Amino acid sequence: MIASLDGGGSERQTLLLLKHLSRERFAPELFVLRRGGSLFDQIPSDVAVHCFEDSAPKFRFGWPGRIHRAQVAAVRRILVERKIDVVYDRTFHMTLIAGPAAAAANVPRVSTIVSPPSHAVPQNAGRFLAIKKRQLAGYYAKAAQVVAVSGPAAADARRYYGLKARQVIAIPNPVDAVALDIAALDIDSLAFQSPVRDDRYTIVCVGRMTREKGQECLIDAIACLRERYPTFPLPRVWLVGDGPRRRDLEIKTEALGLSKTMEFIGHVTNPAPWIAAADALCLPSTFEGFPNVMLEAMALGTPVIASDIDVVRSLGRVAFSPEDRGRDYVAIYRRQDPAELARKIRRLRINPTATLSRIIAAKNLARRALAIEMIVPRIETIILGAK
Repeated sequence: MIASLDGGGSERQTLLLLKHLSRERFAPELFVLRRGGSLFDQIPSDVAVHCFEDSAPKFRFGWPGRIHRAQVAAVRRILVERKIDVVYDRTFHMTLIAGPAAAAANVPRVSTIVSPPSHAVPQNAGRFLAIKKRQLAGYYAKAAQVVAVSGPAAADARRYYGLKARQVIAIPNPVDAVALDIAALDIDSLAFQSPVRDDRYTIVCVGRMTREKGQECLIDAIACLRERYPTFPLPRVWLVGDGPRRRDLEIKTEALGLSKTMEFIGHVTNPAPWIAAADALCLPSTFEGFPNVMLEAMALGTPVIASDIDVVRSLGRVAFSPEDRGRDYVAIYRRQDPAELARKIRRLRINPTATLSRIIAAKNLARRALAIEMIVPRIETIILGAK
């Protein structure tokens, strides 16, 4: 279960799971709230798709909870009619539907938490936060298993919802390296122009333009770089993505005189070519679950500059060797500190030896420890063991 296949990280991970679940043990079906989205046509042909909007009731009058109750009823009906054995719901929005529907149909459930809930839920839950938090705590407590995409997200979920340690396990997002290599060469599916390089050092920042994604800090860092290091050539910055903050960011860029440096690319269906073409990827987020764009950059050999959010600092915990440290994989700066980000950008450019060492370690981590062949079997075991 996922709200849509519009192209975000959770949607891409859901699609990846649909593609790679063993067909000898699974017959996956997909429930979405709305049809369409940039990834919708990539759903495997053997996956039955159930879309709420196809049969949603038309209410003449609405009141709080009416649509939600209709969504729960629709899922319950599907579970019974299709004789579903287990529900896999991803994101807390879907858990709010899956929880009561699966309980009513007496079907076990595996829930996935994709971001630290203490940040994500208050910011995205909308009205009736206290009620939704209480409901979510109950639904997660009754799930056969709760899977968080990182250790920090799992720890945050236990604290926020008051869950026991055994109820939440961490399984990181996998990387499909073969598909990623193919995607990096694909320029036909780009919604806007293809990435065209010039001789400037180029940074790419991929993400929905919302406050928590932190693009404003990157803009401020480029302004700081210009002021503090006047002889250092300004990098070119590709801002890939769209969202409610885009116009504000464009206005800020124009006010700072950085319009020739900061390029707003807009939404692209496939960001891999942009990541592969850049000299570095910047992840300025204030919080994340386990960011796909960071994993893709690591796998493609593009160095990463990231804010010191918990998941970035915990990268070493998923490595092969206990001696590995997260700071060996990405260049980390204090979050919301434009001056330090400016220094990290400059250092990354002028210190190619350290950058190359970090690229090799990160690529090895992404393509081995986080390979789809390593991660999907763990998810399969959890689903098969749901009771």
